[in-house]
Amino acid sequence: REVGAALVVDATQSLGAVPFDVSAVRPDLLVSAAYKWLMGPYSVAFGWFGPRFDDGVPLEETWIARAGSEDFGGLVDYQDRYQPGAVRYDVGERSNFALLPGAVAALDLVLDWTPTAISGYIARLSGPLLSEARRVGFRVEDDTWRSPHLFGLRMPAGVDLVGLKSRLDTAQISVSIRGTSLRVSPNVYNDKGDVSALAGVLADVSGASRD
Repeated sequence: REVGAALVVDATQSLGAVPFDVSAVRPDLLVSAAYKWLMGPYSVAFGWFGPRFDDGVPLEETWIARAGSEDFGGLVDYQDRYQPGAVRYDVGERSNFALLPGAVAALDLVLDWTPTAISGYIARLSGPLLSEARRVGFRVEDDTWRSPHLFGLRMPAGVDLVGLKSRLDTAQISVSIRGTSLRVSPNVYNDKGDVSALAGVLADVSGASRD
């Protein structure tokens, strides 16, 4: 802020999974896709715009972002000026009757559960998995530098990636292989059985025995 830079936060990978305090962070712009931890549908995103952008120019020029567009009977009296505040940044055709009801229901669910409770549940799930991954030779980032809901497991040398993918598919485990790492993102619909199944695959492919 001292040099005039804007603080823009893309919170897609964490909003809903961990608490985020706008008043503490004070971003100029916060954006998040809905389809990840906000449990919403694809093609929907949310934005929070600070005062810095009150008079900004939106990327998308739409009729609905113009002043007076809420008066359908007066649309022939087109205005060049935008709606006040952040509503000017809304996507065109924002009245999406197929997607928005699902997005609203998803937000209500997350607010009811609370990000704090979600984060705590995921931490209790991922803790034993991370301990087991370390034990069988996978490299895990220190707890200080990662969140419990999204982390990478660096594979030990010599792990057969094709065999690993086959084992994961057989166990019906959905994680992403990224180079020599596994990208793991446990969610609220996972349970201890899911974590145990993944831990078993990790032990098998590393050649270690489970306790």
